[in-house]
Amino acid sequence: MQDDPRGPDEDKTESFADILKEFETAGRAAPAGGPRRGTVVGISGDYVLVDYGAKAEGVIPSADLLDADGNLSVKRGDTFDVAITGRHSEGMTTLSRVTGPRPQDWEGLRRAFENKEIVAGRVTAAVKGGFTVDLGTRAFLPASRSGARTPAEMEQLVGQEIRCRIIKVDVDEEDVVVDRRSVMEEEARQIRQNTLGALEEGAVVRGTVRSLASYGAFVDIGGLDGLLHVGDISWARVTDPSTELSVGDVLDLKILKVDKENGKISLGLKQMSPDPWQDAAARLNPGDRVTGVVTRLADFGAFVEIFPGTDGLLHISEIADRRIRDVRDELKEGQQIMVKCIGKDGNKIKLSRKAVLRDENRQADAASSHE
Repeated sequence: MQDDPRGPDEDKTESFADILKEFETAGRAAPAGGPRRGTVVGISGDYVLVDYGAKAEGVIPSADLLDADGNLSVKRGDTFDVAITGRHSEGMTTLSRVTGPRPQDWEGLRRAFENKEIVAGRVTAAVKGGFTVDLGTRAFLPASRSGARTPAEMEQLVGQEIRCRIIKVDVDEEDVVVDRRSVMEEEARQIRQNTLGALEEGAVVRGTVRSLASYGAFVDIGGLDGLLHVGDISWARVTDPSTELSVGDVLDLKILKVDKENGKISLGLKQMSPDPWQDAAARLNPGDRVTGVVTRLADFGAFVEIFPGTDGLLHISEIADRRIRDVRDELKEGQQIMVKCIGKDGNKIKLSRKAVLRDENRQADAASSHE
């Protein structure tokens, strides 16, 4: 077959009917049996057409061939093992991608059981207490070993190709029991180990917010949870992570620290943008006056946001032209005030409201003397 001259975007709009006409496969019967090698020969919006040998083609739903980002993981010419699962409403053979070896006979089943091999099967139906699975022979998957945790997940399991391990074989009774959950847990652990091993401090990763707590958020970065501490969410002060984040948010984050021995990962969101203090330090010099907003009160003074994400310290001794005992008698959170920069020390900006008041008084006195 010649290469298709159409681009990938045109491929996606190709109709299922066009594929049927192009390959003239309607009504062709599909023999039962084990896996066979398939080649992608056509792609539509909803289906991938696969030639599985002997001039026979079948279809796999595109939704079954998506990668972790939701994109189609195959293209024309790709080859992989497939298994026949039934018939499409328009007469086509339906297929599923085989994700592991399939035993071909009872000896193969016994060998897979004894060697604790991972095998592939297709969940064919929900039954009392679990599911039936086609391994080439009928097997039983207990619900407790299915890996499905909710009724919705159990419902979606029917028709899926799964990887499982045989935990019981009785040839005389033709009784086979399989376990999917342990395989899922092993593979999840391996993914976590691989991901953890590849992480480096300073690298940027993409993650999804999984849960929120008062001290931060737990973010899934590919099978691993990292902690985004409340202090690393924003350069501005954050007291409640839920005001900045929601479960399901997808974020680009910087890895601040990786403890590979204990599997602990610290993440930073604010580190993905420039530190506003650096800009403030360049823009603000001692003697400059600036309008700010009181963001937090303490016994020793107040913090005043003078630029977005940048607070300066207004010590209690610099609030008024007289001695005060309680900061709260003079200021309120959210109040807008004029302050003067009286010094910079490391990453701290020292502010004075008293100096502004004195300047204003001197200006007033000077104006009165000229009258």
